[in-house]
Amino acid sequence: MVAFKVFSVLSIAIALVTAAAHPLSDQLVTRSISVISTHSATSSYKSLTTRIQTLRRDIDSGRVTETQARSQFQSFSSEARSTFTAINNCEACFHHDSVSSMTQYAQQCYSELKSLVDTCYRVYPEQARTIVTPLGQFDSQCRQNLALFRQGGIPVQSIIPSNFAQTASRAGWAQTSSFASSSSSRSSSSSSSSSSGGR
Repeated sequence: MVAFKVFSVLSIAIALVTAAAHPLSDQLVTRSISVISTHSATSSYKSLTTRIQTLRRDIDSGRVTETQARSQFQSFSSEARSTFTAINNCEACFHHDSVSSMTQYAQQCYSELKSLVDTCYRVYPEQARTIVTPLGQFDSQCRQNLALFRQGGIPVQSIIPSNFAQTASRAGWAQTSSFASSSSSRSSSSSSSSSSGGR
C-alpha cells in the first residue's frame, strides 16, 4: 500500500515536470486542445497571438540565438498546428450567425504571424528560411481556417493583412499562399465588376 502511494506521488510529479516549459528553449509538450464554441475559439486565437508576440519580441530584441530561434519555431509550430486543428473542427464556430464574433481575433493572429515571419527574415536574413521551416507543419490548417471563414461569409481579405500571400510563401505555406493569392484576385475581380456595373 505504501509503495503504491509512493509510486502515485512520483507519477504525478513526473507528469507535472513533463508538462512544464523548458526555461531556455521554451519547448512545450503537445497538449490536447478542445474548441467547442466561438468563446473557446476566441480564447485559442488570443493565446496563440500572445505566444507569437512573445516569440517575435524575443527574436527582435536579440535575446535568442539562431539555434534557439529554430528550436522555438519548432515547438511553436506544433502548438499552432494543434490550435488551428481544434478551431477548424468546431463546426458551430463557422456558422453565418456566429463566425463574425471570431473575426477580430483571427485578424490579430494572422497579422502577428506575418509580423513574426517578416521579423525573422529581417533579423536573420541568411538563415531565416531554415529557421521558419517548421511553420510548414500547419500550412494546411491555416488554409482550411481561411476557407472556413469564407464559407461562413467572411471575406478572406478581411482576415489577412496586406501582402500576406507573399509572407506565407516565405514561411513555406504553399497552400495558404496560393489560397490567399486566389482570394485576393477574386476580391479584385469582384470590385472591378461592381465598379463597372455602377457606371
